[in-house]
Formats: sequence, C-alpha cells, structure tokens
Amino acid sequence: MTNIRVLDFGLLTAGANTSAMLADLGADVLKIESGAYLDPFRVVGKMDDRDGWWNRSPQFRFTNRNKRGLALNLKSPEGQRVVRELARHCDVVVENFRRGVLDRAGLGYKDLIEANPRLVFAAISSQGDTGPERMNVSFGSTLDATSGIAALTGYAGEEPRISGMDVNYPDQIVSLFAAGMVISAVMEARQTGKGCFLDFSQREVASFTIGEEILAAAADPARRLGPSGNEQEGIAQQDTYRCRDGRWIAVTLSAPNPNCWRRASRRRPAMTARTCWPTRRWPARR
Repeated sequence: MTNIRVLDFGLLTAGANTSAMLADLGADVLKIESGAYLDPFRVVGKMDDRDGWWNRSPQFRFTNRNKRGLALNLKSPEGQRVVRELARHCDVVVENFRRGVLDRAGLGYKDLIEANPRLVFAAISSQGDTGPERMNVSFGSTLDATSGIAALTGYAGEEPRISGMDVNYPDQIVSLFAAGMVISAVMEARQTGKGCFLDFSQREVASFTIGEEILAAAADPARRLGPSGNEQEGIAQQDTYRCRDGRWIAVTLSAPNPNCWRRASRRRPAMTARTCWPTRRWPARR
C-alpha cells in the first residue's frame, strides 16, 4: 500500500481498525477528528486526568497506530473545503458514521467523487447504506445478537453469550473484510481510473461467519440450533480439559478411542480418565 493515501473518518474499532491495517501495510493514513467530537476510544480507555490523557488510551493507540491526525470542524464551510481538497489527493476514504452524517455536510461519496473520480469510498455501518434499518446504530454486542452469533456461542444449555467489549467480535471481523476489499478496489481503480462505493453492513458480515448454520436451519426448520461449546457434528470427541497438574489439554478425536487417555496418562501421571474425560455418551458411528 505504499504511496496510497487514506482519508480516515473511522471511529472506535470498525472504521479506525480498517484504516490501521491499511497503515500497517504502508498506506499514509490521515485521521480526521474535531474538538467537538473525539474518537470515543480516547475516553473509553482513559487512564488518568493528567495533561495529554487523550493520547494514552490503549484502545485508541491500538486502532490508530501509524496514522497522522488532523482536527477539523466538519460543520464549518472551511472545514468542508479542506476535506474536499484533501480528497483530491487521496486514494481511499474510510468512515463509519451514522448514515447521512457526511452527506449532510456535503462530504458524502457523491460529493467527493466529483473532486476525485478514482476515490475508493469505504462506508461501514450497522445495517448497510440501504434498507429500512439503515439508520440503526449498534455496537459489537448488539451485532452479536442481531447476527445470530450470540445464540450459537457458549456451552449447551446456556443463555446466548455476547463476545463483550474486550472482544467485540463483529467489529473485528468487519475491519478484516473491509481492509481486504479496499485493497482490491484500489488495485482496480489504478487500472481503470474509476473508484467505487463499498457498502459494508456489519450485521451481514457477522452473519456470513455462521452461514452454514443459517443454511442448515433453512433446509430443516425443525432443526434446533444452539450453543454447543467445542463440540462439532461428526466429531466423536472435541474439547479442552484441565488436568490435575493445572495444565490444559485440547483433544479432537474423529472416532471413540478409550485408550487415548491411557497413553496420555503414562506421559503425565497426574492425568486420569476421571480428570480428563467428562461423562458423556459416545455418538454412534455412521
């Protein structure tokens, strides 16, 4: 990505981490903020109240590594003029504002593409740029729920489990998808001279990761899906077990093998069948 310039309006993880990965690959990323609205990660990870606290948040530093920063008031005519001028010299725009925020400022895709026809505009949002739910906003935890991931996460019999703020799985995966698609779009724009609008729905990307479960449920409405821990259909035994010495062992067996724990026990005397294998019925071989 050397010699690629990115105009970054990304906030929190979804947008900011997309541009951070582009920066990791050599892109020159310029992050735009304003004094009226800082990236919330500056505050979320606030460590103290001393001068310069706004730059010490671990979350902010991680998702904004290798970037330069510029403070602009996007509501002022001068700030809008500066953004349009910057867009003329950039290859990519990354943003994850609520839908319509940049359009109302005259800085949306249709506005900036007039200044730079080869611009790749990556718009990341909760539900995508079109449709009845386009104005919905979300965080990783709500996307865990609406995508279906939470309903399949955890162990059998548990309530749906969200990945939580320390992980925010849907935010992480959309930034991986977005960074890859931006790179492909930039390569295309360099060949054709024409940019494009990339519309990322975080809910759709998160649901994509459980696509096989969605298809299975569609094929058999009676099929009851739910969390199953580390178990997997077609695998006789798959789980992690804590041994008497406090260490953990991960085991995957394609077919029942009651001698497996005996061999392990000889190597680790503290390990026994009782400490390693939970009581369960082996599924019948087909």
